[in-house]
Order: sequence, then structure tokens, then C-alpha cells
Amino acid sequence: MRSSIARLIGAYGHARIPSSGLGRLPEGWQVVNDVPVEETGARIDHVLVGPAGVFALSVKNLTGTVWIGASGVRVNGHATDYLQTSRHDAHRATRLLSEVLDLPVDVRPVIAILADGWTVQEPPTDVFIGPPRGVKDWLCRLSSVLSPRDVAAIAAAAARLEP
Repeated sequence: MRSSIARLIGAYGHARIPSSGLGRLPEGWQVVNDVPVEETGARIDHVLVGPAGVFALSVKNLTGTVWIGASGVRVNGHATDYLQTSRHDAHRATRLLSEVLDLPVDVRPVIAILADGWTVQEPPTDVFIGPPRGVKDWLCRLSSVLSPRDVAAIAAAAARLEP
């Protein structure tokens, strides 16, 4: 079992998401990487916890063109399960964190996609999808809903999650 310290990248105020393209998030954000959410071994790439809330971030580094519609994401014309998986991961993290902390924790799904080209027909209303810089900008524009104490408690719980 990996130590919480190793998994809690933001513990010293350096909320950096390795290989996601988001770079460093502003002070007040914490990042927990590779969070287990299923006994089958399913994991969330990153759980971001900051003033704006809690987010299950899935990162995709793709070659080709991405098409985004309200009901799905296609890569080079092929349907993917990105939306369903992202929703499922956020729902599972919501349930697990709420159980561990014994209070409601809302985890929102986010997908950061690095791709050669984009077509956005109609973005989904319940999953934020964008290029890494767009995701970071979106997160930074959101209103604060969590105190620094809440951020620390939720990030510490996410680092200890076991399905």
C-alpha cells in the first residue's frame, strides 16, 4: 500500500497534476493521483480538491480529432465510453468519500483531452470536457464552496480511499 504522503501531491501546496497538461493549480488546491474506486481495480486518474469543490479528473492524450456531443465523445469517428466512465467514477467517489467523512461530498466529473483537433457540437451538461488549459481555466473561474479545512479533510480522505 502506497503511503498517503506519496499519493497526496498537494500536501505542501504544490498541486501539480503529472502528465495531464494542466500544470500547477493555484494555492489552495490539492491533488490525489490514481484513486481506487472499484474492487476490480478501476481507478480515477486524479481527484482534485480545492475551493471550488471536488472533481474526478480523467486525462486523455489522443492523436486525431475529438467530437463532443451531449450524449458522447468520439475519437477519429469511433464512439468512446468516456462520458459514462467519467460519470461512474465521480458517482463512486461521491459515495466513497461521503461514507468515509460521514457527510455529503459532491464529486463532479471532468475530462481533460489533449488532441489534434476538436469539434464541439453540444457539450454535455453534467461533465466538463476541455483541453488541459481550458479545464484549468474553468476550475479557477468557479466560485468557492469549500473552506481550506474542508479541502484538507476531503483530500486526506481521498488519499486513503479503498473500494
